[in-house]
Amino acid sequence: MEFQILPTSLKPDIFTSIFQNVRSFTEHISIIFRQTGVYFQTMDSARVSIIEVNLPSGWFDTYTFKNNGDIVLGISSNILFKILNAREKQQQIHLVYDSNDVLQIHFTSEDKTVFDKHFHCPLLDLETENMNIPEIDYAAEFTLPSTVFSTLINQLKNFGDSLEMDCSESRIGLTATSVESGTMSVEVPIDDLNSFAINEGEELKMSFSLASLHHICSFNKVTKEIMIRLCDNYPLSIVFPITEDGAYLRIYLAPKISDS
Repeated sequence: MEFQILPTSLKPDIFTSIFQNVRSFTEHISIIFRQTGVYFQTMDSARVSIIEVNLPSGWFDTYTFKNNGDIVLGISSNILFKILNAREKQQQIHLVYDSNDVLQIHFTSEDKTVFDKHFHCPLLDLETENMNIPEIDYAAEFTLPSTVFSTLINQLKNFGDSLEMDCSESRIGLTATSVESGTMSVEVPIDDLNSFAINEGEELKMSFSLASLHHICSFNKVTKEIMIRLCDNYPLSIVFPITEDGAYLRIYLAPKISDS
């Protein structure tokens, strides 16, 4: 099994951003390589969020898979971070898994001022089982630039531990409060969103961990736009739609339970 990602597009940066930032959530991941592409799902160490990534075979510049069944590789997210951090912008990513159970990662370039780099990545024997996440009809969903949402979350995090989100047909309000720092509130104009939809008469009031949202926002370079989906008593869904043909990063975050 092997694939290549050429530095002629943003794909190497997207791939690097995804797999580098996973280490903020978990120490290791199980990546599934299939005939149809690459998939992985993992839960963060606090067990309040789930990350799901799907990269179809067509997303890669070349993708070769001759195995009869899926290949599941356990990898340290910290080691993967170190490897990907060594890549130069001009270098392609070439990943190879051979019959000797060795995972090789090569960074090469036609630029003679950039030296090729080669890695053997240690593999882990992990016992993992992916969760079956049911599809639900969300009560509200909206899209906005990922950098805008990331900036707001980073600012709100300075004023409290929890994000209080109010969503209705007329407004979206974001609030963080603490005794030490006071309150920060943001009114997001509906007309300024890239898209917005909500069930008629719906009013949602939900609370989420700002520390978890801060980690989620580390993926803001994966896509220019994110979709946020809300439903009472269900996890918040944040979708980074990489391509229209099924490449995506999707994160689910459990709401905080009200003390009242």
